[in-house]
Amino acid sequence: MQRPKIDDNLTLLADFGKTEAICVEVLDNPAAEEGILLKVMARGPFEEGQQVWILDRDGSKVGATVENVVQETVDSEVTLSTVLPA
Repeated sequence: MQRPKIDDNLTLLADFGKTEAICVEVLDNPAAEEGILLKVMARGPFEEGQQVWILDRDGSKVGATVENVVQETVDSEVTLSTVLPA
C-alpha cells in the first residue's frame, strides 16, 4: 500500500462493516518509527482505541488504530495510526 495523499478515497473495514473515507491530512507519527497518522472524514460509530483495516485497491489490508474521533455533523473526523509496509 502506498502512502495516501490528501483527497484520496480510502475504504475502511471495521466491526460495523465497510465505510468509505476521504483522506484530509497525512502526518508522520512521532510515537512510532515509520508510522503515519491519517486524518480522514468517514461515517460510522468509530471509538478511540478501535482496530480497523484500511483496504487497498489490490485487496490487501493494513491494520490501523483509531486515535481520535471528532464528530462533525453526519461525518466524523477520525485520526488513524498505522505503519505502512515497505
